[in-house]
Amino acid sequence: MEMTPDAGERTMTTHAAGATRAQVAAVVGAPDFVLPWLDRFYDGDAVELLLAFATLSEIDDEPTALDDVDPARLERAVRRAVLDRDEAGAYAPASFRDRLEIWAMLEGWKDIPSALHRELADWEVGNYAESIREGLEALKDGRSADSDQAGYTYLLLAEGEDVIAAEEHVYLWPCDCRAIVGRCRKPANVCLRFENDRGLGWEISKERAVETLRAADRAGLTHTGHPRGSEPAPGAICNCCTDCCFPHLATERLGTSDVWPVRRHVAVIDEDACRPCGRCARRCPFAAITADSVGSPRLEPAACRGCGLCSTTCPTEAIAMRPLVAPA
Repeated sequence: MEMTPDAGERTMTTHAAGATRAQVAAVVGAPDFVLPWLDRFYDGDAVELLLAFATLSEIDDEPTALDDVDPARLERAVRRAVLDRDEAGAYAPASFRDRLEIWAMLEGWKDIPSALHRELADWEVGNYAESIREGLEALKDGRSADSDQAGYTYLLLAEGEDVIAAEEHVYLWPCDCRAIVGRCRKPANVCLRFENDRGLGWEISKERAVETLRAADRAGLTHTGHPRGSEPAPGAICNCCTDCCFPHLATERLGTSDVWPVRRHVAVIDEDACRPCGRCARRCPFAAITADSVGSPRLEPAACRGCGLCSTTCPTEAIAMRPLVAPA
């Protein structure tokens, strides 16, 4: 049975007594609609630390250190995205968006109504969309050089394996998109990152990373990121669905799905090699391939994103991924 906000208020710890949720929300930038449930995200210790920053900021600029606080307590707060710490060792409150990500991935949706879950997911997708809007509008207008999103693209399976081979460290993370949105049941522990934010990822071997990538491919997840040798350098390989993942949901919201994530390939079907089975049509997340009653495929090139899922599933290797040539 879902708890009511009144019941939630009774669970607030003594550390938070006398402090209003509005104060905490103001410090971390939490939306108003989450206020009755804010104690699910911040326990009493977190509230005490955040309110200390609120008090200090009223009398001075941003504080640069908390010398009188137990370092282990601060470290826990950083790992849980309650606080951020810069390279100089100075602490500041982490944003509610960062806290939501860590909370959803690693702590779980504790006593949160399903309606609030949906509202939070929609709020976060909206924030993400706004953060990339300018770059995507530049792409839509044909101004790739002006876009900070021009390098984010669909990766073929082999390209993803090449990216992994070139990295020194690989860390396995839960997919933050599926953790927050939660509309599908596809594999969640498939995000391959090359830096270990807050020290929370599991470092894995390159061999296991490749196995994870291939398993994601078999599960019907597209691979997105920056190719090997690109600028900026690859920071992660995301294994995405169209139901949950922020890039797909945001680009649909902004009306830019025809240009982003960037397409660099298009599927080509060898009709002579094809033995109609319909697998490619069932695998395509974008309905670029349809099949008739006997499984013969029909490709609509304009709808193809170049993700390669059809190619990796074809039992007769009848589908190749042809590189798209950028206009001169």
